[in-house]
Amino acid sequence: MIDDARRGANTYWGSNAHGYGDVIAGAGDLTFDVNGASVSRAFGWLSVDIYTNFAGQAGVAGWAGPNGIGYGDLFLAPTWNPYGTDAHHNADRASNGTLWSYALSLDNRWNNSGGSFNLYRLSGPSNLNNVLLPESFLTCGSACVYRDGQAVAVNTRSTTVSLVGNGTWTVQPGELSFLLDVSGLDIAGWGDIAIHWGPTCQNDVIEGGGHIPEPASGALLGMALIGLSLVRRRTN
Repeated sequence: MIDDARRGANTYWGSNAHGYGDVIAGAGDLTFDVNGASVSRAFGWLSVDIYTNFAGQAGVAGWAGPNGIGYGDLFLAPTWNPYGTDAHHNADRASNGTLWSYALSLDNRWNNSGGSFNLYRLSGPSNLNNVLLPESFLTCGSACVYRDGQAVAVNTRSTTVSLVGNGTWTVQPGELSFLLDVSGLDIAGWGDIAIHWGPTCQNDVIEGGGHIPEPASGALLGMALIGLSLVRRRTN
């Protein structure tokens, strides 16, 4: 579980908050607020849930561009290595923070039901070889405020990214969910995992990392529960 309680003491903000802190928005506006994320892995599958008020809100803010604000891609790495030692990492951005290893590129980032995604391996010497920034999606220029310089989407035209898989994503009230088959990928053996996600404006970002259990632990737990069930049946 990665917590991002609004304006909490250890909340990740990232750079270019333009004085707004955790969430860039008008007074009392919680549209872009991201509350947290959870990551689980078992039986060769990786599941990531993002808890955000923005779920179901893609297309808002027509001033941002012809399609409004959409859902950003989800970035993954085996280690979280943000720039800076302050609690909010106020100077962290795509050019100096965690080097992302994979990204889930959404088929339609303005679809409020979900859809499919392609998984890309990112192999450039820096994130800037592999990603698109908010500036690639917003056409409002100086007429709006957004967290520029953050990783928003895979640059699928880059020669440093390669397609290695696919999966599905869904949108529910307050939650975006991503499901990915990682069998055969090195992700299946990662002991830790780091994630980065935000809307295309990045007006709030969830970023962080932590330990995930070994893939076998889920299988062993399942086998233990089945065994207990069989024992109970025999003794009844």
